[in-house]
Parts: sequence; C-alpha cells; structure tokens
Amino acid sequence: MRATRPETGYGYIESGARDNNGSLRVRRFTEKPDLTRAREFIDAGNFVWNSGMFLWRADTLANALHEHLPNTALLLEKIAAAYGTSKFGETFRKLYPKCENISIDYAVLEPRSSKGEAGSRIFCLPSDFGWNDLGSWTALHAHHVAKTKPADGSPVSASGSFALNAKNNYVHVPGKFVALVGVNNLVIVDTGDALLVTTLDQSQDVGKVVKHLDEKKLHKLV
Repeated sequence: MRATRPETGYGYIESGARDNNGSLRVRRFTEKPDLTRAREFIDAGNFVWNSGMFLWRADTLANALHEHLPNTALLLEKIAAAYGTSKFGETFRKLYPKCENISIDYAVLEPRSSKGEAGSRIFCLPSDFGWNDLGSWTALHAHHVAKTKPADGSPVSASGSFALNAKNNYVHVPGKFVALVGVNNLVIVDTGDALLVTTLDQSQDVGKVVKHLDEKKLHKLV
C-alpha cells in the first residue's frame, strides 16, 4: 500500500525492479522501523506499506519455515501429522505452546528478503484502495480525522470539550468534560480503570505497557 506518513507500527517493503506481469521485486522487508528510519523510507519514495496479505503455495511456506524457523517448523509438522486423529487435541495442546511467539514478518520475510532482490524471489503487488490498519492509536486518529474532518484535527469522544491552541490530538474520555489547552499530538484514552497519555509518534509503545501489566499479573487492566 502507498505509504502516506512515517508510521512506526507498520511493515515496509522496499520495492525494486518491475516485472513484465506488473509485480515489483522486493529488495527488503523492514518490520516496524523507528521514527527516523520511517521518515527516511517515506523520503526515499520507493517504500510501500506491507498490508499483511500474502499469497504462497503451502510447500513454499513450509520450506521457508524450515529454513528460517526450524525448531517451530518441526513442531508444526508433528501437529499436522496428528490432524484428523484422536491424538490431535492432546498433541496440539502439548506442542503449540512450545512454538516461537513471532510474526511471519520477523520470522520469514525479513531474513528471506536479506537474500536480495534476485535471491529472495519475493514479489509485491502495489495497490491503493484506502487501506488502513487500525492497530494503533495513530492509525485510529488518522481514520477519524479522514471520516469526521475536525477543524483542529482532534477527534474527541467525551461528554463535552473545549480546545485552546490545541490541535492534532486524539481523545477518548467518555462521560467526562475535556479541556485541551496548548497541547498538540497527544493521545489521551480513559478506560475507567486506567488512563493512557502518550504522543501520536510514540503510541506504538503501548505494547510495552501491556507487557508490563502481564509481567505484574495485572490482567484485569489488559
């Protein structure tokens, strides 16, 4: 997808030469870059967002898993071998938790693309149909701005609000009056039992908060 902003929560594809069928060869995948690199990718002009829609043959993916994630590939093979038998449930419960907790982007696409434009044999199909991954507060802010078009670029969900010299904020504080004075690019979310205050640029780091809550066994807050 056409990259329109330096989003740190998406994966990026550096595109290479165009094939006769209209697809682009992939030079490299980079998953969730920091803000500096994301800005460099936007400025370069040949980077697009990875929408996470993949097409491959089953044996192609299986071979890639064996190459780049061998331990997990062996576990998945054992699970697959038990499929359709009375032992499948027990086998799945025993082996699946042992699989590495990693996305296909980090596990396969990044290392595979390191083989280079010719060696990786990865291709992308460029599209532009208004796609938006609402997996971050930054993306949700962009979605609401495009939908409601607030004059100050600040979607506010509250019982009432007042803004003075404030713009480009995302506020979700249901049942309360919110006053925004002299603040920009903030994310403020009140869930009743927790309050999140961050910036649009750093909203992807919310995942670290979730990890902290899990480690402290504060599961009711997750």
